[in-house]
Amino acid sequence: MAEKKRSDRAPEPKRPKVRPRRLRIRIVALCHLCNVTPKEIATAERLPVATVQYHFKALEQENWIRVCRRERVGNGVRNWYTADRLKIIADKEFEQMNDQERSEISEGVLKHYLNICKLSWEKGTLDAQPDSQFSEILMRLDRKGWKDVQKTLDRCLERILEHRVEAEMRICAGSDGSMPTVVHLGSFEVPPEVFESSKEFQL
Repeated sequence: MAEKKRSDRAPEPKRPKVRPRRLRIRIVALCHLCNVTPKEIATAERLPVATVQYHFKALEQENWIRVCRRERVGNGVRNWYTADRLKIIADKEFEQMNDQERSEISEGVLKHYLNICKLSWEKGTLDAQPDSQFSEILMRLDRKGWKDVQKTLDRCLERILEHRVEAEMRICAGSDGSMPTVVHLGSFEVPPEVFESSKEFQL
């Protein structure tokens, strides 16, 4: 009896299903953080470049993102896109600063955040929502633990920006009301004395 010859080739992995709304939210959120190309998103999401380019064009036409840079690549042109950039200093930028520049940047961020907290407390909005978040965790970390926390916060920042973009899209579509909100992420090394001084505040 003749047998059908079996192929030795491994089956090609299935591409993930395109979820247009989720993809567009992610594109805009990343464009708030840095300049992005459709190819980068296509690689990260394992999607065809043409599919991702279509959504970039749609978002550009709706004024969510815009082309900020063009460069020649072979016979074509690569577009880099951006949205209204957040005032975020990348790790490499911060690393290249001297101690005084770092101190001035951190002081400015801290004062700005404290002013927001002070005004919110005075106006009564700080505790207006029963599910608002105001958390602090003192911990001792090794080098791996430190890096793990930073990576987690990076992912958290991206996810929060996606929530922001999704809310903005709903508001533009006619969602009722908008709630001014601040989300602050921070982790930094503290002197050992902080652990001692914090004991008097522990319940």
